[in-house]
Amino acid sequence: MIRRSLFTFLAGMCLLPAHAQIPGLPDSLLRNSDAVCRLMSVDFIYSSPTSAVTKIVEETTILNNTATHKGNFTCYVSPTTSLKSFSGTLCDASGKLIRKLKRGDLKYTEFSAGNLAIDAATYYMEVYAPTYPYTVRYEYELADKDGILGFPSFIPVSSGTSLQKGVYTVSVPASTQFGYKCLNIGEPEKTTADGRDVYRWTLTNVPALKSEPARPPLLDLLPAALTAPHDFIYEKTQGSMRDWASYGVWQCSLLEGRDQLPDALKQEVHRRTDHLTAPRDKVKALYDYMGETTRYVSIQLGIGGQQPASAAEVFRTKFGDCKALSNYLLAMLKECGIDSDYAIIHTARRKMYPDFASPSQANHAILRVPLEGETLWLECTNTDVPFGYVHKNIAGHNAVVFRNGTGEFVTLPQYADSLNRMVQQVDITIREDGSAEGHVTERYEAVQYERMMGFPKKEEKKRADYLLGDLKIPMVKVANITFEERKTTLPSIEIAYDISSPKYLNTTGNRCFLPLTPFSNEKPYRDKERLYDIHYPTGYVDITIVRIRIPENTQIEARPASCCVTAPFGSYSQQVGIEPGLITVEQRTSIKAGTYPRKMFEEYRGFLNGRAKVFNANFVLKKQ
Repeated sequence: MIRRSLFTFLAGMCLLPAHAQIPGLPDSLLRNSDAVCRLMSVDFIYSSPTSAVTKIVEETTILNNTATHKGNFTCYVSPTTSLKSFSGTLCDASGKLIRKLKRGDLKYTEFSAGNLAIDAATYYMEVYAPTYPYTVRYEYELADKDGILGFPSFIPVSSGTSLQKGVYTVSVPASTQFGYKCLNIGEPEKTTADGRDVYRWTLTNVPALKSEPARPPLLDLLPAALTAPHDFIYEKTQGSMRDWASYGVWQCSLLEGRDQLPDALKQEVHRRTDHLTAPRDKVKALYDYMGETTRYVSIQLGIGGQQPASAAEVFRTKFGDCKALSNYLLAMLKECGIDSDYAIIHTARRKMYPDFASPSQANHAILRVPLEGETLWLECTNTDVPFGYVHKNIAGHNAVVFRNGTGEFVTLPQYADSLNRMVQQVDITIREDGSAEGHVTERYEAVQYERMMGFPKKEEKKRADYLLGDLKIPMVKVANITFEERKTTLPSIEIAYDISSPKYLNTTGNRCFLPLTPFSNEKPYRDKERLYDIHYPTGYVDITIVRIRIPENTQIEARPASCCVTAPFGSYSQQVGIEPGLITVEQRTSIKAGTYPRKMFEEYRGFLNGRAKVFNANFVLKKQ
């Protein structure tokens, strides 16, 4: 895909040498690391559905200034979770105490970005030393009461942070069952003593994850233990999450009665739908009405983190979060005789686990509408998403749908790779002085369309700046931008604009170097080794067709070759045509979604580098 990344990550300045020695740390923990977690100990002591204590020890050595933030302290509390104790130390490279850290040093805030109202709060502290490395140690205790919907998750390793020792202990009254999911960590050691069952996971000397292009999802690589109670009490309600079906019983109970509509809204529903005959048209009419009259606002108070606000409340206030808006549309559809189902999903992770029920696996709610011959998956928080289109943050993801008093584990559909297309058509005229002008048409479809969804809302200058970011010719200007957006089930946007440059050609003597396209800037793959499998969650197709008119007094001295290369993970091709005064270039790249084993790395590297070499080539022109 040609569009640029939204973020640029800057490297640190005070880096340790690659093989710097730190007492007590093996070389393997320093490789790819900017910090080492010396100890992560989580001791969760569960007494009852309304009472638990978590004792935590975190000790981290910060190796350079890119990891300073990893030494900071952050702790989230709520009406049901409190910080009971805290202490800490800051030590230099030799282990000498710089200062003790006390509870009085902690800052406290109830601010939460992205939420209008939330009943959680944060204790935090920024800690650093003038020289590297240094070590920060925190010891603290959390107490839970009156509502334990989840146990702690144990994920002690991350990108750039290795782990020397990690211990996760879950202590429960004897014979108390709870759910757990082991990811790259192995089964726990179980012991029984003093009327309690103790489950313990232990990790030692786990290297840091390395950042690599096309890396698999973190949860496929990280060691993790996910845990959750089987039976729970939360906000004066009781439920079970022994499996998704039993969890669905509780979630459905939270939805009961939330779909009642006031008379005014009933009338509006019928006014907008009674004249329509096709159920799909009725769904779209109400989807559009919701988008016109409501806005997304996140309010997470108490059980409101799991239970949607009522449809009547959304109608009154004209806002709601993902849960509330999904339930709102469900209620309106019910009024006009169309069944729909509330569902939970995670927008950043595809996987939820069918054999491990826990609401912490989801972060979003959507709506399923099963129609004859078609199932709609509706994003209710952003009706700019074309109606009927399954966007990339949910396409192919697991979800749990709640219907008829139970929960059903499902997987959403995903568009075929070939439908995620970008097509560029470029016409360029080169003048004798090396300047050029041209016209570009770009069409983006499906997932590629999503990359450009916000383009129509940009200011005119920002549209030009955005397009300029992809043009790899000197002193280029963009003008006369037009666009046409089609918000269909297979959405697309077509953008057209003019380009000009006073120095399109790179001239040396009487020879000029002409790039194949104004966009050619493929990066070669520099790394010579690979740690992880190659993962493309979404495939796509890029096509660029360029017609270049060259001056009459210009001869083509050298031309790039045509080629076609096919590999397991995709293909690329280039076709070059020459006519009097006209050059035609067509470049195609096709990437197949999938996960490819690390043993294919050399073939993968060769594929990327081969494409870069081909696509970045130049014509050599000679003035006669």
